[in-house]
Amino acid sequence: MSGARLVGTGVLVVSAATILVLGGRQLLESQATTAEITRLREDLYRTRAASDRCRSALVTSESSLLTLTATIDSLRNRVDSFESLAGGQVPANRYEEYLEVFESYNDSVEVWQTRSERLRTADTSCRAIIERHNALSDSIQGILREAGVEGV
Repeated sequence: MSGARLVGTGVLVVSAATILVLGGRQLLESQATTAEITRLREDLYRTRAASDRCRSALVTSESSLLTLTATIDSLRNRVDSFESLAGGQVPANRYEEYLEVFESYNDSVEVWQTRSERLRTADTSCRAIIERHNALSDSIQGILREAGVEGV
């Protein structure tokens, strides 16, 4: 075999090996990117479902709190009406009824405070879930842009 042919064969072998190594590396990187996108999408779907459940629970809790607020307002009006009778004195024959309404009002206010605090806590928790969802979405978009996928 001549020297030129040997050099040519050597160059060909080195070129083929380089192409295989680079192609293999690109394939592995592509597979890693695909696996990362798949993992992030699965996390995104889970956080979206959690976010949707959270929002639904917040709407229900807010509605319940508004209903309770209306009940408290009604009880407060009844207490005020008792207290406005006979120059600010509750008539003796209505005092038991007044106490029942007054105690119901106080109990309802305590329940409202507890529910209101629970709603604030749930809202904070929901915000964290929504922020996690948005961060995952941004991560997927960034990876797709890096991979050169258009229309993301």
